[in-house]
Amino acid sequence: MLGVKRMAKRKAVSQKAFLREDLASWNFIIFLTLAFILLVVVLTAVKQTSVDLRSRAGLSCPQLSLPRAEDCAGGWTYKRDANGCLAFFCEVKDSVKK
Repeated sequence: MLGVKRMAKRKAVSQKAFLREDLASWNFIIFLTLAFILLVVVLTAVKQTSVDLRSRAGLSCPQLSLPRAEDCAGGWTYKRDANGCLAFFCEVKDSVKK
C-alpha cells in the first residue's frame, strides 16, 4: 500500500453555486448581443422615419427632367437648390459685348 498514490478529492459544489458561477460568465456576452440587436433595430427605424418624414413634408426631391436649350439664352447650370435637391438653373449672361 505504500506505492499507491492517492487521488485528490473533488470539491463538492452545490448545484446553486454552480449555476450562479456558470451563468455569470455569460451575462456580458448576452448583454452585448442584445445591445447590438437593439442598435440595429433602432438605426433601421430611424432611417425609415427620416425618409418617411421628409417625403410627407414635401421635402423629397422631384424627378428631374432635362430643360429645353431654347428656354434659356444664357445656358443652364446643374446645381443644388435651397432644399438640397439637384436642379437646373437658367444663367442670365450679358449679351452686350464691348
